[in-house]
Amino acid sequence: MTGPNGSRDDATVAAVLRLADLAAKAERADARIDELARDCAASIDQIAGLRETLGTLGGRADQIENRLAEVSGLLTRMSDQITALTEQPADPDSNGQGYRVNPSPPWWKPADPRCADTTARLADWVTEVYRPVYGYLADLLAPCWRRHPLCLAYTDAVHEAWCLLYLGQRDPKMVFAQLDWLTRSLLQAAEVMANETKRCRDAGQHRDPGEHRVPHAPWQNARR
Repeated sequence: MTGPNGSRDDATVAAVLRLADLAAKAERADARIDELARDCAASIDQIAGLRETLGTLGGRADQIENRLAEVSGLLTRMSDQITALTEQPADPDSNGQGYRVNPSPPWWKPADPRCADTTARLADWVTEVYRPVYGYLADLLAPCWRRHPLCLAYTDAVHEAWCLLYLGQRDPKMVFAQLDWLTRSLLQAAEVMANETKRCRDAGQHRDPGEHRVPHAPWQNARR
């Protein structure tokens, strides 16, 4: 550019260049703004997606919580049912109570009438139940068992255990208790009583552990 006198107008050129530079910068700024706008829009979309995901997760969490509550209620009902199944029902003839264990007589006082009464009751059980049912274990019980205080004490305990196990209602726990009594307690008691009366079997007559016969209470002479 030149002025009226033909000289270049440096100021005008500089202004034009400045404007051109500003226009370029404005164009770049516009492009940057557009890019930022797109980024903001993408971010907004991501936020919306996250909110939707969080809403879905929250719904699933509520569903899981409700399901856990249902499972907990089901387990409670199952527990109550199992408890009801394993509880031993009361005997209607016993006013809600099971077999009452008889007190043990004082075997160390053979003249006590309670010893005679208990011996008679045990003899009936041995005759009616023990010998007909328990095979070789019952055969181990010598005919003189009523003359041995140890055999009386064992038979008394075995009889009371049998009454507890077999005279009441049967449930799953009782079955396992019966099996344990048959395989351990009864077997051990039969072996102890057999060892106690071994001398009598060998000699063919009743004797105490010593060599000589000793007197015994009259109630111990009861016939088999």
